Amino acid sequence: MTIIREFEEKCSVCGKSSPHPVLMSTNSMGYADLDLRPPEMQRSTMNTWIKECPHCGYVASDLGDELKISKDFLKSEEYSTCDGYDFKSKLSERFYKRYLIAKQSNDALGCFLGLRNCTWKCDDYSDENAIAIRKIALTYIDELMGQEGEDKDTLLLIKLDFLRRSGEFEQLISEYENVAIGDELMDKIAQFQIQKALEKDTDCYTVKDVVGQ
Repeated sequence: MTIIREFEEKCSVCGKSSPHPVLMSTNSMGYADLDLRPPEMQRSTMNTWIKECPHCGYVASDLGDELKISKDFLKSEEYSTCDGYDFKSKLSERFYKRYLIAKQSNDALGCFLGLRNCTWKCDDYSDENAIAIRKIALTYIDELMGQEGEDKDTLLLIKLDFLRRSGEFEQLISEYENVAIGDELMDKIAQFQIQKALEKDTDCYTVKDVVGQ
């Protein structure tokens, strides 16, 4: 069961407080999407993953976290317009702004997570911006895969899905047609992605679609 409560959070940037939803507990039952987005009920808790201060526009998972870049960036056109993307949901905007803040501080993981979450909300609203955002995210996936300590197999699975769902079929097939991860399920998922790329299929699939074959 999902339990969400509302609490006041004080913004570390402007010092003002505002109410925000906080996730107390949740669960997930079923199969994750192939980009590892969790199933319900956890799937519907994204409104608790990111907060935006209504007074100064600072966006963070916890508004009490210190802003590590100049607060003047929050007033920039780049930030206020989300680089010109006209998103269909407020949450998509917030996650994209989180990416922009992470980008300013050269935080590759923060950039990827902000973009990944942005695409998930775009998907929920059939927002075509998801394609462009996935393509940006692929740059950071590659960067993370080159770093020590990262789960490269998991990142690879996400990359395969992002490539296919953004229509990069030829790149997916040419780079990963003969990939062997070494894990039975992961290898099945990779081959499933290759097959769907050959079919030029950009639909969303879950792990059930793979194991159910």
